[in-house]
Amino acid sequence: MPLTSLILDNFRTYSHREFSFQDGVNLIYGPNASGKTNLLEAMFFLATGKSFRASTSRHLVSWRESFTTVRGQLKNSQLTNFEAKLVLPTTSTGFRRVFLIDDSVKKRSQYLGQIKPVVFQPDDIRLISGSPSRRRDFFDLLFTSFDWRYTQALSQYHRTLNHRRLVLLRLSQHLARPDELYFWDQSLIKNGQIVTDSRSKFVVFANQFFATHPEPQFQNLKIIYQPQPINSESLNSRLNYDIAHAQTSHGAHREDFWLTSTEFITDNPNLAHWASRGQQRLGVLALKLAQLEFLKLLPGHSPLLLLDDIFSELDSDHQELLIKLCLNYQTIITSTFVLPHLENQANLLQLT
Repeated sequence: MPLTSLILDNFRTYSHREFSFQDGVNLIYGPNASGKTNLLEAMFFLATGKSFRASTSRHLVSWRESFTTVRGQLKNSQLTNFEAKLVLPTTSTGFRRVFLIDDSVKKRSQYLGQIKPVVFQPDDIRLISGSPSRRRDFFDLLFTSFDWRYTQALSQYHRTLNHRRLVLLRLSQHLARPDELYFWDQSLIKNGQIVTDSRSKFVVFANQFFATHPEPQFQNLKIIYQPQPINSESLNSRLNYDIAHAQTSHGAHREDFWLTSTEFITDNPNLAHWASRGQQRLGVLALKLAQLEFLKLLPGHSPLLLLDDIFSELDSDHQELLIKLCLNYQTIITSTFVLPHLENQANLLQLT
């Protein structure tokens, strides 16, 4: 059930533009600053109502415009029309999101998961070598793209952390009682369990995916996950520390994972410590493909793989491997040049 067309109005550098896509691999090529990444971002916005790179919605709307609209068609037994908008109301300074399916307005909870995007860009190597927050963002971007329950739980979890921090600060100043934490502790326990349980399910799935994958390089991989489930005992045991530092020291906001490989004979075969950049990129690719297969199990349309100018970062062997794997999905690839391996296998779209 592929994405067949995309229409952009006032999206970043596009005042109005229409694109057509085919099932399988689509290659979008052109010079730097021609709008290739903006196009992938528009697809992600169509799917989720947000960006994979912008810090604020305002950046998605063309300069001096009051709205942006991204419309797309997905082919199934019929053509289904999807539309995501950002609109600036006359009485507000913030943009309002609007979602439609076949011209019928939908709640975001009804809309999420209809289109399931997976993005791979050069900066994603930081999933291996970067900070724990980067890896938590990987989990959160995965689940908030389709799971409204996870999205709500994560949002409530972080709001609760802020409220709990204020109570802890007042406790450190002897301006509050310990029982004032009870409500916030219960909220952390409830919402943290939803977040951690979802992350754990993906890790179990991904490790099974690696172990049974026909590509030998993937079979060596394994995710080591460090969950931090919260309960009353864990919060109480850290209470003195949390009061002294005015922060919650345990929970989903402190979790981490790392990717290991049996290629490295060591007690801690973390790719961040031992792998070359090429091996690290292959590890990220494995994570992204596990994400794709995880999303395929969910109801709705097939996932959409978005590859943003990553081929220039790969050697020829890894380029060939990636292309071979991409043929199993509808894939949108951006590049500054026509890739030799794809010239006769992809739908080519040139931007100038």
